[in-house]
Amino acid sequence: MYRVVISPSANADLFNVLNYITYQLANAQAAAKLADGIERCYADLEEFPAAHELCRDSVLARMGYRRYPVGNYLVIFRIVEETQEVRVLHIFHALQNYLETLKGGA
Repeated sequence: MYRVVISPSANADLFNVLNYITYQLANAQAAAKLADGIERCYADLEEFPAAHELCRDSVLARMGYRRYPVGNYLVIFRIVEETQEVRVLHIFHALQNYLETLKGGA
């Protein structure tokens, strides 16, 4: 079993997305559904992190970055076998151009 480590950036991403959905879009139900999906994602990553595809960008794939889709969002993570950790780096909207953020460092 892997230990899931959520980066401060991923926590901030999730907080901002949930606030936006809840308050700007006034859709608390959608925010709760996304939060539940993220929780399921984290639980799944404890057991089967390698079951999820590498990022499609070749640079990110070489860095070991993987993606886990949750609704319209992508959870970006890396597996660190030496410590049996899954490091969640960011959470992005699927239409967001996240490549530059990740290539610049997570």
